[in-house]
Amino acid sequence: MKAKFIVCLCTLLIMTGYTIVPGGSRNAEAAAFALFEWSARGNAMGGTMIARADDPSAIAWNPAGITQLEGTQTMVGVSAIAPENTLTTTYNGVQTDTDIKKEIFYTPHAFITQQINENLWLGVGAYTRYGLGTAYDEDWEGRYSSYNTSIETYSLNPNLAYKFNDFVSVAAGMEFMYVKADLRKKIDSTRQNDPTTSAGDVDQTIKVDGVTPGFNVGIRITPTDKWALGFSWRSKMRHRAEGKAVYDRPDGVTTALYNDTDVSMTMKTPNMFMFGTSYDLMDNLSVEFDAIWSQWSDYSDLTYEFDSTNAIGRNTVVVQKNWQDVWRFQFGVEYKPIESLALQAGYVYDQSPIRKGYEDYMLPTNDRQIVSGGLGWTYENFSIDASYMYLWMKKRTIDARPTSGVLYTTTKDSITHIVSLSMGFNF
Repeated sequence: MKAKFIVCLCTLLIMTGYTIVPGGSRNAEAAAFALFEWSARGNAMGGTMIARADDPSAIAWNPAGITQLEGTQTMVGVSAIAPENTLTTTYNGVQTDTDIKKEIFYTPHAFITQQINENLWLGVGAYTRYGLGTAYDEDWEGRYSSYNTSIETYSLNPNLAYKFNDFVSVAAGMEFMYVKADLRKKIDSTRQNDPTTSAGDVDQTIKVDGVTPGFNVGIRITPTDKWALGFSWRSKMRHRAEGKAVYDRPDGVTTALYNDTDVSMTMKTPNMFMFGTSYDLMDNLSVEFDAIWSQWSDYSDLTYEFDSTNAIGRNTVVVQKNWQDVWRFQFGVEYKPIESLALQAGYVYDQSPIRKGYEDYMLPTNDRQIVSGGLGWTYENFSIDASYMYLWMKKRTIDARPTSGVLYTTTKDSITHIVSLSMGFNF
């Protein structure tokens, strides 16, 4: 049994490409840069898996729910995310429309659970909880703030779950998150930040990576046959990633600055508190409502430590974020017209934590809404789920901050299409 569990886990990790998929988690599709695309079934129901928690993806939502799963159960899948967004910048009275580069980003997920005895379960998840990817043309008007941002994360999350009785289960786990960042912008060597000329532009590329540990706990309570309550907590993390800062100076720019150097980046990702309640309206019809409280005030700044002052003239750069704590609300429904077929739908309202005056082009977002739908089919020990999510974002106006390279900007036509597929097998 132990050998089978290890073989299944290794196979799932290889299938999802957690060591080989480039750019897998670049784009954030929750407010801020949190990601919740952890299974096709969960996506179809707007993520309402905190109280339900009845398939292997419960490891990500609420691992206490894996005590519902007999034997060895697996799930593997991927979400394809296609964002669109237009920014209108104004400089000296001239307006310019810029579209983000259209790309499709892929976020894989893999889970395996093993029942050890009547009371104890082991589960391991490999998935992504944060990602950020925004790319513009290298010479666009906002290049002194950012022209290409990529933050990828991959989490390995082992959990133990214990079933006290038919009513209460608890779980605890550790999370090991790999963070990789590629941050690019232009620096105007004349200090004017004039987007109409690029003669003095120096290209800055910062690439860093690192691994950070974290913790999580969960509890699931079923007071009656129809009601279920779920709660889970994921700890904040203080990430430190190390790498290189590389500069490309144009001909004619003569200065002692802009030399390559080692660099480290530190940032914090927030505590997350997840609450859910589900109710079975009928034997084949269930609904769930969830609320997620994210303490994005922990993400107060990005700090860069340069080994050499010959890079930009100083060793430490602190980019203030000053974000605020926010809620994400989720509603989902699942209907089974026949035992082997499930139909799902969901809705999400996701608040943005970015305060007025702290917006930038790394993440020019606002409050978001999502509608979703999907279906699942089961045949003996095999299951397959597919879902589609349509996301749209409120327009936003960003005031100019010339010293930061941010122009007066409005965002519009901000939509995202998300298609997901998951497959499961029970042993």
